[in-house]
This record gives sequence, C-alpha cells and structure tokens, in this order.
Amino acid sequence: MSEEHPVLKPKKRNSADAESVGDTPAPRSKRGKYTSVACDDCKKKKLKCIPSEDNACERCIAGGLTCTFATSTQATKEKPDDNQNIQALNHQLSELRQQMSDLVGVVRELKDQNQNQHQTLPHDASTVSSHNIVTHSPASTHRGEMPKQPQFVGPTRSAFGILVSERSLNRMGVPKFDSMPPSGAQSPIEPVLDSINDLSFWHCCTASDITKYLVNFQEEVESVYPFIDIAEYIAQSKEILQAIRGGGFEDEGRVSSKDIDIAKVAISTGILLEEPSKLELATAIVDSVQTNVSSILSPQVDLKEVQLLAMLSIYYFHAGEELLAWRSIGIAARQALEMGLHRKRSLLDNFKDTDSRRLATRVFWCVYVLDRRWSFGTSLSFALVDKDVDPELPKPDEEYLYLQCMVGYGQLCSKIWEAIPPFGSASQTIPDDTAAILDLKTQDWLDSIPPHLRLRHPRLGLAPRAQPRLPHRLRALLYLRGNYARILIYRHHLMSTASIAANPQNAWLVVDIAQDTIQVLVHLHATTDIYKRQQNVFNYFLLSALAVIFLAVCHAPEIFSVPCKRTFSDGVELVRGLSRHNIVSKRLWKSIRGMIPRMNTFGFPQNGEDGEPRKDDETGGTTEQTVPQVEVNAEEQVPMAIPENEAFSFGDMMFGDADVANSVPDMFQMSESLLNLFNAFGEGQQFLQPVPSTFSEEGEYAMAAEQGKDISMRFQGLI
Repeated sequence: MSEEHPVLKPKKRNSADAESVGDTPAPRSKRGKYTSVACDDCKKKKLKCIPSEDNACERCIAGGLTCTFATSTQATKEKPDDNQNIQALNHQLSELRQQMSDLVGVVRELKDQNQNQHQTLPHDASTVSSHNIVTHSPASTHRGEMPKQPQFVGPTRSAFGILVSERSLNRMGVPKFDSMPPSGAQSPIEPVLDSINDLSFWHCCTASDITKYLVNFQEEVESVYPFIDIAEYIAQSKEILQAIRGGGFEDEGRVSSKDIDIAKVAISTGILLEEPSKLELATAIVDSVQTNVSSILSPQVDLKEVQLLAMLSIYYFHAGEELLAWRSIGIAARQALEMGLHRKRSLLDNFKDTDSRRLATRVFWCVYVLDRRWSFGTSLSFALVDKDVDPELPKPDEEYLYLQCMVGYGQLCSKIWEAIPPFGSASQTIPDDTAAILDLKTQDWLDSIPPHLRLRHPRLGLAPRAQPRLPHRLRALLYLRGNYARILIYRHHLMSTASIAANPQNAWLVVDIAQDTIQVLVHLHATTDIYKRQQNVFNYFLLSALAVIFLAVCHAPEIFSVPCKRTFSDGVELVRGLSRHNIVSKRLWKSIRGMIPRMNTFGFPQNGEDGEPRKDDETGGTTEQTVPQVEVNAEEQVPMAIPENEAFSFGDMMFGDADVANSVPDMFQMSESLLNLFNAFGEGQQFLQPVPSTFSEEGEYAMAAEQGKDISMRFQGLI
C-alpha cells in the first residue's frame, strides 16, 4: 500500500498536466485565489464555493453538510445595507433641494407682493407693532391671486352693460384707450409696509380690543342677520384671547376650536368695519381660519359650521370679494340642506329644545337671504330654490321683525330673477303685465313692513333730527331696497330714446325713484355716521341711482338734463367723499377714466363751458319738474335692493386690477369728471337726436344716433 501512494499524487494535478505528453515536462499552472466569500468546509478543502439560497452553498447542500460562514463573511454581507442607506440619504437630499426651491419661490412671491401692495398699515401702537413683521399665514401670500369676479357675465351683473357697450363701440371703430395717462392731481400713494402677521396682532391686543371688535360685529352685522349670538363670545373675550395666544384651551367643554374660528371671523369683520384701511390685517386673521372650514370629507356638518360660512361670506362682501362671498354662502346653503333645516319635520326631529330650534330657523333664513343677495351681485344661480323650501317651515320669531321683512324681500328677489330676460333673448324688456304684477308684489311687501321700521322721509320734514342709530339704519336699508326693486322693474324704459318716447311716464318714474334714493343717502350722510361705517352697502344704491340718471340724460337730455342736474351733483359730492381705501370708488374711477377719452372722440364739450357753478349752495328741497313725479307717502316704503355688492364689478371689463391699484384717483378729479360727462350729454342734444329719414316703425335709430346710444350703455352696467 505504501508503494501505491506516490502513484496517486499525480491525480491531484490539473487535468491539463495529466494529459500532457512528451519527454519535456510542462510548467505547472498557477493556482487561482480562492474567494473570501466561501463557507468553512469549501475553504478547508480549497474548493470553489458556489453560494446558494438560505446562506448555504451547493456543495454542502449536495453532501448534506452544515454550511457555515466565518464572521468576516457576515461583515461582507453588510455592504448591501450600506448601499441602501446611501440611497436613502440621496433621496432625503433631493427632497431638501426641492423644499429649498419651493422656499425660494415663496420668498420671490413675497417680494413681488410687497412691491404691488397699496393697502397700508396705520401706525397704531395699541393694536399692531410698528416693527418689521413677517407673514404668518402662507395663504395670505397668494391673496392677490384670489378670484374676485366670475368668468361668466350674466344679465344681472353690472359688467354686462359695459361688455355690450364695448362691443358696440368696437364695431363702430372707436379706438380703445387701454392706458390712459392720469389727468390732474393724483392722491399720493403711501409707502408700503411689511406684510401683516396675525400672531403679532394677537400678542399686542388686549381683551378690551377683542370686545370692541365683537361689539362692532354685533351692532353692524348681527342686528341685520341674527344667525349667531355674539354676546356669548363677548362675555368670553379674555378666554378667547388666551386660547389664541396659547394654542390651547383651559376648559375644552366651554370654548372649542370652532368657537375660536367664529370669534376670529367676527373680529376680522369688526376690524374692517371700524377701519377699512386694515384690510390686510383682517385678511391675515381670516386666512388662519380658512384651512379649517368646509372640508368636503367631513363626516358630518353641524350648525356652527353653517354659521361660520355665513360669517365668512359677509366678511368677503365687506372686503370686496363678492365671488368668494357667493361661494361661501353656497356651501353654507348646501350644508343647511344636508342638515334638513329647510324642512319642518327634520327641524323638529333634529332640534329638540326650543332655543336650539329657534336658532336653527334663524340660521336658515339668514342663509336664504344672503344667497339671494350674492347671487344677484354675481349673476350666478341661487343655491337654495324656493320650491325646495317647506311652505310650513317656521319663520323667524316676532323678536326679529327686520329678518322677517328680509325673508319676504328674498322671495320677491326670486320673482324678479325669473322675470329678467335671459342673456341673448330677442327682447330685453319686461312685459307690461309682468311689471305691473311685480310692482304690486313690491307694494304688498312694503305694506307688510312694521310701522316702526318705515323710513320718515326727510323731504317731507317728518324725519326727527335725532333717531336711534340702529332703527334709523334698518329703516334706510328697507327704504332703499324698495326703491331699487322698482328700478329693476321699470329700468327697461330708459334703455333707448324710443323706449322713453313710448312711455315717458314710466321713464320719469324710474328717474324720480333714483333721485329720491340720492336724496335719502345725502340726508343719511349729513346727519349720521351710518353711511360712513357701511360704505360698501350704501355705495351700491348711490352708484345705481347715478347710473339711472346718466342713462336718462344720455337718451333724452332735453327732458332730463336740467331737472336732474342738481340731484346728480349732490350724488357726485357723495362719490367724492368716498374713502380712498374703498374699492367702489376705485372701480368707479376705473370705468369713468376709460369712458372720458372715448367720449371725446364724438366731440362732446368738456368742463364747465356754460360757466355754471359745480354745485348749488342750497342742500335741501327738490327741483321743480314739468312732468309729474312719483308720489312718496310719509310712511311708504320702497325698498328692496338687489345685493349691494352688484355695482362693485362694473369696471373690470376695461382695465386690469393692477392698473387701478397703481392709480388712485383724487376725489375732486373724479367728481369733476362725472360732472363733465353729465354736461357733455346735456349739451349734446343736437348730436343725440335721431335722423328723421332713418327712423323705423320699431323706434330704432340709424348710425347717426347709434353713437350716443352705445356710449350710454356703459352706464347700464351700474344698474
């Protein structure tokens, strides 16, 4: 056996060596390095280890052996984990880069916004710090992008008449003046301060400040729309302020997060009514509430959310964002339907106690009235349809008589909406029988107003010099709404010279109602601060009345020019007195300054060539007229105005908002321009007369008269 051992050694050589032939021995091949990734058994036998699954190699599996690896092998296996960590770090780094890019974009937007802002923060140490402030709510950086006008221009929108007139002027070849240089002195633009932070406001204000703004809301808003008892929040002003500052609540059962949101919107509205120049501060506060409101995925809605949305819509109205007001009240209306507030049976089932049921009833009817107001202002449909409302649904209690009147006003609005001809129809007039029925319904609504809410007309000398502020404001609102309801019913008689000639009595009726509206507003502004504190509400009636007079003078100057000039001048004085921060005055100027150069292309005379003074010295009484005027009884009410915000959008078809923001008009310049236009129409009687040879049976005029008519259509947009 010992002799056989040397014979077996060559078998361990490479197969190439065993097969080599010849006397000269071949060189021995060099053994390759064994991989370190091998099991202990393969390393011991110096064999190639072929790893397989389950941390074993093929040789061990075939031989039924236990396959083990050394510790160094396990350390090697940790390399894939390191690769995964590196990939995770790269992913985090890319996310950080993206966040930095977004942050740079936000900073750039903030810089652009600060350059374009024209609202300023007054130096009031008691409420806001005078130091540099950063924006707290990211939503406020995008406030300039918020939609303010619907893309659809319907027949009830004020921009409708302007759009039609612009198209007519374009067909006539009258050039546009997209960038008219300002004439006369312009009001100086105050320097823009840093963005407002609502956190700074909360840390600087006191509980007495909170109480003051909540009381403002109670007097100006809740007195008209009693869908919430703000007195409960006034009593908790200190707790509300502490909760906002600390971000928590000491007593969760007493003050909830939704109560805090309601208080914030009420405070914002109170700030805006007290000082319109603090719009940016109010916006910052509201922005902190918006993210918590009206989530579509909410499991259910409650009454407080409906109240909060109604409050938001009112805030948006006073902030000049009527489209957002319409959206907000639409969501509130649908939530009210979801809760069954429009049906008597569901109201009784879901609200067991009397107090909660009365509150729910008031909430629904306030939403109903606001839905009508904002729909007329935007010319967009109602969210609440009358036929869906239960006829047996309880009305507001006798304690809320003004709201009862407003419910009837909302129902009257629905009938007027149905009577207005749709866009594109062959006839844009209301049939005489329909107008008579609507006028009768308006008179019935006026007769239903309680005596203590009827305005004592100043023209008759029955208005007492000192009246309680709240009743006086409610009386004026109802009276002006009645006037506006009748203007809507009869305004089609002023749309052309032919329509005035066909029915001069109704044409005079509309003009007299407009003059009466201006007289009431002038007296209200001269004797109280009601007009000043609610400019967005009363400016709507003022501009609508001015538009009616302008329309009448444009189409029949020989009839209306002299009798209406004094009243028109009084109205212009009110326009001149508007606050430079008020959005209505800016949009009025935007339309007027685009109108003046196009008027000049027709050769109309300019300022005061007749040498008459701008305004008479006397302020009382009315102008004698040869045509009988509308009789207004001492106790008669002629109210109903389609939502006061309707006139806000009448100039938006002409210029961009940036153009108006950078050119704030001087109010004396605005009033002079308005009077110049009035005088131009009054002195252009020969130009506006029809050409006899081209007068058709339908009362339409040829091209010679079309120019004056198409220009006047601009003022239809104010109606």
